[in-house]
Amino acid sequence: MAGDSDLIVNVELLVSSESSLKTIKNEFEGLDKRKDSMEKEWGSGQIADAMSDFVDNWEKYREELLGSIETVQKLVTSTIDSFTGLDKELADSTRKGKK
Repeated sequence: MAGDSDLIVNVELLVSSESSLKTIKNEFEGLDKRKDSMEKEWGSGQIADAMSDFVDNWEKYREELLGSIETVQKLVTSTIDSFTGLDKELADSTRKGKK
């Protein structure tokens, strides 16, 4: 029957993607905590100032990326829910039709 379908959904890939997006989101959310611990590694002077400026600038873009990651994660979750729900409905109606 799957060969007759025009639409094939790899739910395992979607679930894996959802998990990966959660992991990436968690990593991005924790990045701001690392700045303070890394400052001593930068030394002093111009390099430390440049790194600090970079981290501060990165904060803005990190927030934008977090928003995008969260949006994609919600879309993937919604897609999983929709297709698994539809698959269940079709299976249930097929079973009822065979009785």
